[in-house]
Amino acid sequence: MIDIFENYVLQREELLARIAQELQLDKTRQERMESAYNSVAELLKKDEDFFDGLNIEVYAQGSKRIGTTVRPINDEDFDLDVVLHIYDLYYNYTPEQIYNALVRALEKNGYYKSIMEKKRRCVRLNYKGDFHMDILPGCMPNHFEKEMIKIPEKGTGNWSSGNPKGFSGWFLNVASKVGEPMLKKYERYLLKSQIETEELPKELYLKTPLQRAVQLIKRYRDIYFQNRDFRVSSIVLTTLSAKFYQEENSIFETIENIISRIGSNYIEAVNKGYRFKVLNPINSEEDFTDSWTYKNYESFYYFISDFYKKWQNLKDSFETGKQDYIELFGEGIYKKSLNEQFKMYSKSTLNPIAKSSGLIIGGNAYTNSKGDINLSTGIKNENHHNFGEKY
Repeated sequence: MIDIFENYVLQREELLARIAQELQLDKTRQERMESAYNSVAELLKKDEDFFDGLNIEVYAQGSKRIGTTVRPINDEDFDLDVVLHIYDLYYNYTPEQIYNALVRALEKNGYYKSIMEKKRRCVRLNYKGDFHMDILPGCMPNHFEKEMIKIPEKGTGNWSSGNPKGFSGWFLNVASKVGEPMLKKYERYLLKSQIETEELPKELYLKTPLQRAVQLIKRYRDIYFQNRDFRVSSIVLTTLSAKFYQEENSIFETIENIISRIGSNYIEAVNKGYRFKVLNPINSEEDFTDSWTYKNYESFYYFISDFYKKWQNLKDSFETGKQDYIELFGEGIYKKSLNEQFKMYSKSTLNPIAKSSGLIIGGNAYTNSKGDINLSTGIKNENHHNFGEKY
């Protein structure tokens, strides 16, 4: 049987999966959000003034759709992106008609009217608590490209193009090309250690290395830009990650190679003042960097460079990389994930430090008169659950 604590590469990979899993939205929040956009869909379908008789669909886009959600830090709102997809041709309407029809339909409901905020391309509903919903309306460009949408630009009288379904399909297709992920290869050995422990989260070993990589890159983005301007958007990081993914089978190698390839393709160019574009891979009319200024490119340069430097320190051991794990993901997340890993696998290891740590964390440790930590003799140790900072 494989001892995870005698294999740093495997232990690191399993820990990265745990960190990414811990970063996901909790079940309660996910259910609240799904209930919220389902309620909006029902309201719009019953609207007798405009949407009655139209074939419409309301669906989540972005990280929710592709499985790369990361819960915000410091009690910030989660941004739930939703599409109101109208299966009718855009040239049957003006941009104002579509946008204003969405606003009027929502305003009929007193609650939605009270939490509504009109944005340039979408209507935002600011729910009390921990998320807001951005509803993006769009119509079909023609009868043949039903996944694409024409999006009304508020106040300009113009349409822009988008393809949220197509982008999601592209990303998930790229992510699925991995052969056998490292954790799936060792899963049957790792799961043997579940005896007398709580079950592993069902998704822990199920997500692809690319999905986990995007979650972890976005996590450090959130930490890095807490007190900095010109934050790099999730769509840019997600697109570049998928573009430079080459079917690596581990989370660590996926991030290592993506950041390295971004560096060799763009960082030197940015340093010389060249402004690259990040286009939607399934809709070349959509430039995700069209609003970037020199400051955005400079900010991107420093973020990627800093991430790469910290990532290199995770290569050898937890002793050399501990501080970088904390700076990349947050002390609380790192300690909690590492403690859970010790608790899960300490019963099956021969490593005395890992076994002792697991007993202490699990609240099953005793210290005898010789100072040895064991399961039954001596003074019972107190549980240790200090996970550090909040995030």
